[in-house]
Amino acid sequence: MGCILWGLILFSSSLFSPALKQETFRKHKGDQQSCQPHNLPLLKAAQQREMEAVEQRIHTELRMMDEKIVLEMDQKVVDQQSTLEKAGVCGFYITTNPQELMLQMNMLELIRKLQQREMQPRQPFP
Repeated sequence: MGCILWGLILFSSSLFSPALKQETFRKHKGDQQSCQPHNLPLLKAAQQREMEAVEQRIHTELRMMDEKIVLEMDQKVVDQQSTLEKAGVCGFYITTNPQELMLQMNMLELIRKLQQREMQPRQPFP
């Protein structure tokens, strides 16, 4: 998994999970304070089940979001491969083969470095 994708996953889970858990925890605490003492064990058991359901929901939603991000990134790769192939850049064609993808990424990095090198002002020889 790429660094960008992993960063997005960590960022999204760091925002989504704690907020929902805190909201549920605050609700539970308020319910416990207003609960009759003899009903407290039943309430705590119900709250435990609710918290487990919240955690399962968070897990499911994050997995779905992760899958959506991966599909969108895969589509961007295909779009880029197609564009470069149509432009006649050697070595670029639509592929999902990891080795061929790595080769294409390395070729793009080389092109980027060559472009940066051309953009730098030339220094005269002393």
